[in-house]
Amino acid sequence: MIKMPFYEIQDGIFEIDEFDCDNIFVITGDERALVIDTGTGIGDLRDTIRRITDKPYEVALTHAHPDHIGGADRFEAVWLHPDDWFMLDEKTCEKAPTLAYRNNYMEIIRAREKKFYDYDPESALHEWEAAPKLLPLADRQEFNLGGRTVTAVHCPGHTPGEMVFIDDKTKTLLIGDACNCNLLVNAGWKETPRDSVRATLEGLLAVTKLHALYEHIYNSHHDYRSFGCELPGFVVNDAVQCMREILDGTAEYQEIPNPLSKEGAKKTIALKGKSMVSFMEGDIQKECRR
Repeated sequence: MIKMPFYEIQDGIFEIDEFDCDNIFVITGDERALVIDTGTGIGDLRDTIRRITDKPYEVALTHAHPDHIGGADRFEAVWLHPDDWFMLDEKTCEKAPTLAYRNNYMEIIRAREKKFYDYDPESALHEWEAAPKLLPLADRQEFNLGGRTVTAVHCPGHTPGEMVFIDDKTKTLLIGDACNCNLLVNAGWKETPRDSVRATLEGLLAVTKLHALYEHIYNSHHDYRSFGCELPGFVVNDAVQCMREILDGTAEYQEIPNPLSKEGAKKTIALKGKSMVSFMEGDIQKECRR
């Protein structure tokens, strides 16, 4: 049995490390628990959840990228914003959570991090036997876990259906991939790339307006923070300012190695403080030129 490490980051909130591929969160209440994301699908996530809690639980997804939904077939049903449902269709979406896509991602992370991981890469992932039932996750939907309430907030940009989650007991914001030190914007979810950046900025600003509801922030990857440690609030502020400067034409750009490339390809990023903003595909400097 593959044992994934986990750490209690706040009272009743646990962060599971899926071997640098993704971070999964479990929030435990007096009566129920909420699992946020299912990782790439390495090992048996249900076993790790049971090591944390014996309470009944529901599963909600921040978004439908394969490193967040890859293990969803282990569960009967998952909550996901309907704007991301299209991403599960491998006939129309190249980022569908196929075994080939997830294996490729896992190998990129293994090669990049150069660590020993306690799993067999030849058998760590499996084909989905059946897709889970999709439940429509809505903006400001609440999960009452008993003694604490977790609120889902729509924050599109990384994907059209990106969601973040706020726990009222510990004032913790689980921000998914909506913001981190390496914010990847979907360039094609609005009419033009500039419109995509503008809408991503608006979504993140809507979350920052809820700042009175949270004091702690954790994103879904710890490659730019230590496992179990918070994402500093200034990272979000820097990302907001970076997108403003992209739109007004004053952004600073750099070319860096693409951390998700096997071949060592380069990519262009906009840089502000500790935050990088770029497109998942395409050159953000060229495509957002005024």
